[in-house]
Amino acid sequence: MALLVGVLGVVAACAVGVETVASGAPAAAPPGRPCALRAAPGVEMSEGFPATRSGEYARSTGVLRALTLFIDFPDAPAKESAKARYDEFFPFVQQWYDRASYGRLRYEPVPVLRWFRMPHPFSAYGITRGYGWPVHRAMMRDLAAVVGRTVDFRGYDLVNVIATPNAGPPADRTVLSVTWTGGNAATTESGTHLDRVSVIYGHDQAGPRVLAHENGHILGLPDLYAVDDFARTDTLAGQWDTMSLDWGLQGEPLAWHKWRLGWLTDAQVACVSRPGTREVALSPLEVSGGRKAVIVPFGRTTAYVVEARRALGNDGQACTEGVLIYRVRTDVPSGQGPVQIMDAHPRTAACTYSSSAFNSLNDAPYGVGSTFRTRGLTVRVLGRNAEGGWTVRVGRG
Repeated sequence: MALLVGVLGVVAACAVGVETVASGAPAAAPPGRPCALRAAPGVEMSEGFPATRSGEYARSTGVLRALTLFIDFPDAPAKESAKARYDEFFPFVQQWYDRASYGRLRYEPVPVLRWFRMPHPFSAYGITRGYGWPVHRAMMRDLAAVVGRTVDFRGYDLVNVIATPNAGPPADRTVLSVTWTGGNAATTESGTHLDRVSVIYGHDQAGPRVLAHENGHILGLPDLYAVDDFARTDTLAGQWDTMSLDWGLQGEPLAWHKWRLGWLTDAQVACVSRPGTREVALSPLEVSGGRKAVIVPFGRTTAYVVEARRALGNDGQACTEGVLIYRVRTDVPSGQGPVQIMDAHPRTAACTYSSSAFNSLNDAPYGVGSTFRTRGLTVRVLGRNAEGGWTVRVGRG
């Protein structure tokens, strides 16, 4: 397992997934779905489509039940009610997922509105930025023991553990929130494995979106920021997906993520897998219905995606509108840059009020009359309609 964590005092998140796929070359996309690139074996939280549904991750359509517990510590007792802490995240997270999934995922938090006191001080657990599996396992075993039979863990798709915000340093100094999926940290008295857990600390700069980000890992989505060189995030996905910078202006999940999660149907994706030219009318990603993306695969591990973005819904604070183009690689692990936005304005930044850095991709979308070119691919934005959609011409050599 590899732990992924933000640095430089910028709010991010971390996730661990246990990779169970054998190593080897990626399989070809399934017949009839040439753009649905397979997950690359041995790559942590690969951006590809799995050959079979993995029990490592939670369901991404239908009803998602999230048991939500609250913890404090002997050296950091809660100073507010559990209900007040709960209200920091809900109903925002339900509404966020409802909009992002076009109603295909119904998020149901089930809170236990009381504080569970951990048996050891916060300082004794060794909870620091990037803390490892032994710390998480010790915490979950203590939590299971403290909760005992007062909570029945059965029947839930994930567990949110929300700590009192006065435990540990503020989030603008260091990032502690973490998600673990795929490894059983503890077994409760009801026999439930704690193997899909998001733990939230502090008052995060992202507000409730930090939980949307962390739970995104439990659905199988990787971190899009650069774990080893956080500043490089500004050349990768920037603020264009909550799995990159969860406090960013543009928080809507990318079309590629929505397709992987089953929030977009195959009919809503135009797959250009053969040479030729095709004109496609794109409906804004933030609204339901219509064609949402053009996908152009190159080989078994790389695809370019074209989608339309507007300042609506989860993108209500978006800095710019237009046609967003990015490259997806299924052979790049979480936290190493599996998605890279193509910047239509590489010499400028926009909306610098959003942060002291990480603004160069805010004006990345292509506008009417602009063209993106790379080897074997040309995308030209032809026009914009009254409904806010864009028409693009995609040429593949």
